[in-house]
Amino acid sequence: MAMDLLVEAVVYGNLLSLLSIGLSLTLLTTRVSNFAHGDFATVGIYVAYTMSVLFGANPYLFLPFSFVGGLLLGFLVYRVVFEPLRGKASLVTLMIVSMALDFILRYSVQIYADVLQRSLGVYTRGIVFKDVNINLLGFTFPGLLVISSAVAWLFLLILYLFLYRTKVGIAMRAVIENPSLSEALGINVKRIYALSWMLAASFAGVAGVFLPFRITVNPDTGFSILLSIFAAVTLGGLKSLLGSIIGAYIIAFSETVGVYYLSQIGLSTAYRPAISFITLALVLLLYPRGLAGLWSKR
Repeated sequence: MAMDLLVEAVVYGNLLSLLSIGLSLTLLTTRVSNFAHGDFATVGIYVAYTMSVLFGANPYLFLPFSFVGGLLLGFLVYRVVFEPLRGKASLVTLMIVSMALDFILRYSVQIYADVLQRSLGVYTRGIVFKDVNINLLGFTFPGLLVISSAVAWLFLLILYLFLYRTKVGIAMRAVIENPSLSEALGINVKRIYALSWMLAASFAGVAGVFLPFRITVNPDTGFSILLSIFAAVTLGGLKSLLGSIIGAYIIAFSETVGVYYLSQIGLSTAYRPAISFITLALVLLLYPRGLAGLWSKR
């Protein structure tokens, strides 16, 4: 049982880290608390599901399609919705706009699910993907554990190398620190903002592919995990990518273990969201600036 809990917590942490790192990127660059971020994951789910239905192959094979779908969706959302508002709307207004965007995306996926069901005659709600086992070094592991861990940490490594080893990544860090000065130095801030939204949505899209392997999903799934994503980002310190990753694993482990013990004493697992915020409150009482306050003096 302990091993099952560990596997579940690690898998959930992998997914939550991909989701929280994307939300952190949009917060750091455009200062937008994107309440539609969970819907990016939902789009990734339905891209992989559609491709698996059409081609009859394992959804793992369509991770690149969900990644590209996320890139395109992030670019479209930024260019159509947030770029026209840049410099004209307050942060509160942008947050409310993201809430409206959440409704638009969520109900667009609802419509798509209905169309897909009628055209292909398949279930488009209550979706569950069947996992596979992987043999490594003579041991058998759940495919979800191995693949989600490999993908999550590969993506995080690539993001690190991008931010610290490429000119575009260094430009993005400069924009995060001081957008006005960066623009004066010739950096195309508009493109950096668009790129940050594309990366955020693509990370979420990839994370979405793994969700049906562990829970039953529907068009509202992205919205249902939004609180946990925000809890992880806030726990990390809001302005720290590393903090968001660590916060994601802390939230994942606390939720997984907490839900298990709640079920053991006969309480409903509906209290799961409360576990995230109890954990968040306890950490913030000790470190008001979040985990990032442990290594940042600013």
